[in-house]
Amino acid sequence: MIPALLIAAALALGIPSLSFVSPAPGQTITGPKIAVKIAVANFALVDYKTHPKLVPGQGHLHLWLDQTKPTKTSAVKAVSPAYTFENVKPGTHILIAELVANDHSSLTPITTTSVTFTTASPSLLTTQLSLLTPIVIAFLSLALTLYFVSTVKPKTGKSLRKSRSKLSKSHSRK
Repeated sequence: MIPALLIAAALALGIPSLSFVSPAPGQTITGPKIAVKIAVANFALVDYKTHPKLVPGQGHLHLWLDQTKPTKTSAVKAVSPAYTFENVKPGTHILIAELVANDHSSLTPITTTSVTFTTASPSLLTTQLSLLTPIVIAFLSLALTLYFVSTVKPKTGKSLRKSRSKLSKSHSRK
């Protein structure tokens, strides 16, 4: 709620602002990919490589994932409000975003936001079960079929297993 109020105030004043759409604060994301979406207001995101001159109200994003001392050189430079981090290890993470000018300098006032979220690896048991389910079903079907076939009683009232053993004994005596 507060980020929405800040953006509304920034819009009214024409001040550049940004906030995380995703990940959400405290969100748990399953898997190693983090899809980042940022809402930007009163600021045009442009490619700093094709727009190297300083122009008020335009620039790009710097992103830092789990960096305790973020610098311009360690930043991921993004020219779009969407970015995906790959191979993120399970755990708690802090993501920082800053709006910067085309020359990578901070705006005045500095315009940053951060979000804390968690990543979790997919459950190994869930992954294994999803792969093994068809095999387990086939095995159980076969086992049950063999069990019932071996224990069906013929019209004699005796189990098939006993009938077969008597039959084999009578054939062996001849």
